[in-house]
Amino acid sequence: MYEKIKIEKFRGIDNLELNNLRQFNLFVGKNNCGKTSLLESIYIISTPANPFSSILVSNVRGHYITQPYSWTVFFNKMDIESPIRLTGEISKPKETRTLTIKTLPWKSVVQPPTYETLDLSQKGSRGEPLDEIIGLRIEFSITKKRRKKQTYESKIWLGKDKLESDPPGNYTETLKSTFPNPMTRLRDMPTWFNEVLIRKQDEKILEILKSVEPRLINLSIGAENILYCDMGFTKRLPLSTAGEGLNRLLYIILAIYRTSGGVVLIDEIENGLHYSTQEILWEAVFEAAIAFDVQVFAATHSYENVKAFNAAYEKLNDKGDKIRLFRIETKKDEIHLIDFNHEMIDMAIERDWEVR
Repeated sequence: MYEKIKIEKFRGIDNLELNNLRQFNLFVGKNNCGKTSLLESIYIISTPANPFSSILVSNVRGHYITQPYSWTVFFNKMDIESPIRLTGEISKPKETRTLTIKTLPWKSVVQPPTYETLDLSQKGSRGEPLDEIIGLRIEFSITKKRRKKQTYESKIWLGKDKLESDPPGNYTETLKSTFPNPMTRLRDMPTWFNEVLIRKQDEKILEILKSVEPRLINLSIGAENILYCDMGFTKRLPLSTAGEGLNRLLYIILAIYRTSGGVVLIDEIENGLHYSTQEILWEAVFEAAIAFDVQVFAATHSYENVKAFNAAYEKLNDKGDKIRLFRIETKKDEIHLIDFNHEMIDMAIERDWEVR
C-alpha cells in the first residue's frame, strides 16, 4: 500500500505531496481543483510499464490523441519543457517507484508518420513549435528493500493510423491496480463477474446488491457476454436496464474483488447512487477491501458521501486508523491539502464544518 505520493508538473498540479495515506483515502474539493488528476497520477505510477495508461485516463475525459498538440495536456500549464515526475513509496511490499514523463521527439521513432494529416503549425505554451512532438517517453525505476534500483523505459507515439508503443520487455508488474472506467463498464462487468463466479464469491456480492435492490434474485451471464439479473419476472433483464445505482455499486465491488493486494481508484464514487444508499456503498467497500487487502482512493463532491464514509467506518469499530479524508484547496494556482483522520471528520460533521 502507498504511504506517500509526490506529484510534479502533472496537469493542473505543479507540486504536491500526499502524506499520511491510509487504506481508504477520500479526496474532496470544489470542481476543477485536481481530484481527478490525483487519481490519474496514482494510476499511472501504479502501471508504469503500460504506456497506454496515460491514454486511458485521457480518453475517459473525452480527450483523444489525434495531433502533436494533444500530448501537451498532460503537462502542467502545457509546458512540455518541464517533465512530469511521480514518486510513490509503498509499504507492502517495501519499495519506491519513480516515474518521469517527457515528450518524445519524432526523429527518435524508427518509423515516424509522414504527418500528411497533422497540423504542425501549432505552438506550445512558450510559443515553441510542436512539430518535434510525436509521443511520450516514460522512464521509471523501482527500488526494493535490499535490492539495487531497476530502471526501465517505455514509449508511446502517434503512428500513421493508430497509436504505437514500445513497452519494456524485461519488466513484470507485481502491483495490481484498477481504475473503473464508465466507457468500458458494459464490457468489463461480465468478465469480472465471471471471475467471481469461478471463485464462488458471488453470494456475498448478491447479498450486498440486495440491500439496494431487494427484488434481485441472482445474476447470470448470457449470450454475447451480457450480464443479466433475475428480478422475479417471467424473463431475466439485462443488468444495464436495472438502474444506474445497482450497476455502479456492482462495478465498484467487482473492481475491488479482482484487485487483491492492489490499488483501486474511483472517481465521483457517489455517482448514480441515492443519498440513502451511500452508507451501504461504503460498508461494502470497507468489507471487500479489508478482506482482499486493497487500498482505495476515491473522490467525491457529495457531503452526504463524506458523512456516509465516516458513519460506515464507525460501524467497523476499527482501531487501526484506516481512513483519511483529504480536502483539496487551490490558492493562486497552487494546490494544498488538508487531511482529516476519523476523529477530525467526526468533529467536523458534528459541528457542521465545511470539509468538502
